Amino acid sequence: MGRFHVMSSRRGITVIEVVVAIALCILVIGLGVVFLARHRENSQRVMCKHNLGKIALAIRAYHDLSAADEKARHLPPSRIADGYATWAVLIVPHLSKNHALGKWDVEQSYFAQAKEVREASLIFQFCPSRTRSSALSEKGDLDPAGNHVPGGLGDYAAVAGDGSTDWTGPHANGALVSAIGTERNGVRIVAWKSMTRMVSLQRGQSYTLLIGEKHVPVERMGDAAVGDGTLYSGQHPASFSRVVGPGFLLAATINAPFNNNFGSYHTGISHFSLADGSVRALNNERGEAVLGQMARRGD
Repeated sequence: MGRFHVMSSRRGITVIEVVVAIALCILVIGLGVVFLARHRENSQRVMCKHNLGKIALAIRAYHDLSAADEKARHLPPSRIADGYATWAVLIVPHLSKNHALGKWDVEQSYFAQAKEVREASLIFQFCPSRTRSSALSEKGDLDPAGNHVPGGLGDYAAVAGDGSTDWTGPHANGALVSAIGTERNGVRIVAWKSMTRMVSLQRGQSYTLLIGEKHVPVERMGDAAVGDGTLYSGQHPASFSRVVGPGFLLAATINAPFNNNFGSYHTGISHFSLADGSVRALNNERGEAVLGQMARRGD
């Protein structure tokens, strides 16, 4: 009887098939990484907008409770005075109850505050897209003896105007500007006057910027010289306030030169809270003139 040889239909995997399989795996992994990166950035933007929204509502609450007479109500100043409390301290009771920052003595300077108060921080002060190695300032917050006194940081700043006037003082044309001290008792400021009110926002609450993401070159975080000193002291204006408009465009990159301007670590945009409590993403495509108009309170 003859023998029959059955030929197997199985064969080995070719080199080309292996290469194709590896390429497909790399493609899938690459798409997954891109998807995760976009998802992470979207989540960070949402959280940043949430923080700015909370801050805007706290500012509105501060305004509504500032006086019994509606006509006398005022917005918080960007700072009480040079070296004294900023807006970030003044609105704390409307952001978090029983927080350490609520123990701040607003009549006293930053350097007179207790260490645990100066170094306290709130999650609402930080944008998650901006990774920090420390929540405290690292240089530039100098006491009269020239010693750096660290304090809590923050990624947001008040909009002091378009920079066409002295934006560091009480005559700046933004919604949140420095107050004028009206009574002192030694080093204590026992009375001061805020310069702005909701009714002074003649361009409308939905068109007036209050707070935005401040630009800090990535290699200089925590340095008051580039506006990243403590958010609580009125010593360095750029640490708690900024300007936007002609000559002060939003920073295009995280390493752009410091210019007392706003800017974020999001791609192509910066978030701002407006006086009506909303939050808007802006970019330089709107033009210097439009950005400047939104930064001015309009009175």
